Amino acid sequence: MKIDQQQLGGLYTIFETLPSGLLIYDHDENVIQMNSRAKELLKIPLQKSIQTLRDLPDYLVELRILLQNAEEDIPRSEINLLFPEAAETSTIGFSMKHIRLEDTVAQARIFVFNDITHIVRDRRAMDKIKEELYQSKKLASIGTMISGVAHELNNPLTGISMSTQLTRMTLKAALKKLDENGNGDPRVRGALEKALQELDKTDREAKKASALVSELLNYSRPSKMTLTLENLSRVIEEMVQALKSHPDFSPIRFEIQPGPAELEVLCDRLKIEQVFYNLFKNAVDATGGKGTIRISFHETTEPRENRHMLVVNVADEGPGMDKTILARIFDPFFTTKGAEGIGLGLSISYRTIEQHGGQITVDSEKGKGTVFHVALPVFEEDEILI
Repeated sequence: MKIDQQQLGGLYTIFETLPSGLLIYDHDENVIQMNSRAKELLKIPLQKSIQTLRDLPDYLVELRILLQNAEEDIPRSEINLLFPEAAETSTIGFSMKHIRLEDTVAQARIFVFNDITHIVRDRRAMDKIKEELYQSKKLASIGTMISGVAHELNNPLTGISMSTQLTRMTLKAALKKLDENGNGDPRVRGALEKALQELDKTDREAKKASALVSELLNYSRPSKMTLTLENLSRVIEEMVQALKSHPDFSPIRFEIQPGPAELEVLCDRLKIEQVFYNLFKNAVDATGGKGTIRISFHETTEPRENRHMLVVNVADEGPGMDKTILARIFDPFFTTKGAEGIGLGLSISYRTIEQHGGQITVDSEKGKGTVFHVALPVFEEDEILI
């Protein structure tokens, strides 16, 4: 049984003035009412007649399928639609209800919806901010713990180093005495020389441990920065030129999209260079020393403080990472390189960019490569350079 607009009575006028999009149709897919707001939200010309769901434009095919297959009420849901000439999809929030019209036995479906793209975008931005705050707190607590552990390790390492030096001196004196007497037992000489070799190994390992403790202390207590105004695009171009002669980077092809020449950032150049060196080295390791590293720039506005930011994107052609790895990528000592990696490079980079008032994030998907985004505040003319 087809239902017409007269059966809606005075509701027709009310529906037409709703601030939300509204579409009412029967089980035979005949459209009973589609208000002006619905056409506006779906980019349908107001003069276009929509008699059935089949009259909906082709770009709304996903919406049409949803409407045709809605057998039950849908209290609340979302659907993404790509409208003609749009740069990105729009998110439509909707509810679906089956209704029985007055004085009839027939049922109809009422579809009420709004464009909630801005709400979804704000929600994602808030989720991102929460994740950044969580990451910062996590790194701060780990840094405090690392500082305590590093101090505790320093004392025994110093003791091992001193004992090694004293033992070496004693063994060398014993060997010298054997040489002077000229009648030393060869087995004793061999044992002393073997002991010296083992001491050398112990000394080397102690020095490695001491160097690691120094790195840990540097991580937990970031050093003071020396700030200068730098053109980030030029800094990276100069870095890439220098790296081309490095054996680890010579097989890699760099593609650099020129950045905005007029924008400068206030930064510690050496620390920023170390951040990008870490990102480039990770890209080389991920691709096995082959392929292309793509570097691009774009400008954005940081939502929390409405700051003008310059973002550097570093993309590789590696195997990508799954969500489990992505969740821990900036954690100290987390590495996918096995015994070859310490796992401090990205966590130190995160801390460095945070010190500069910026953010470092990563997008990656298994089989589709990885992109790191480094955002730094653009220097404004009214800022005071100290």
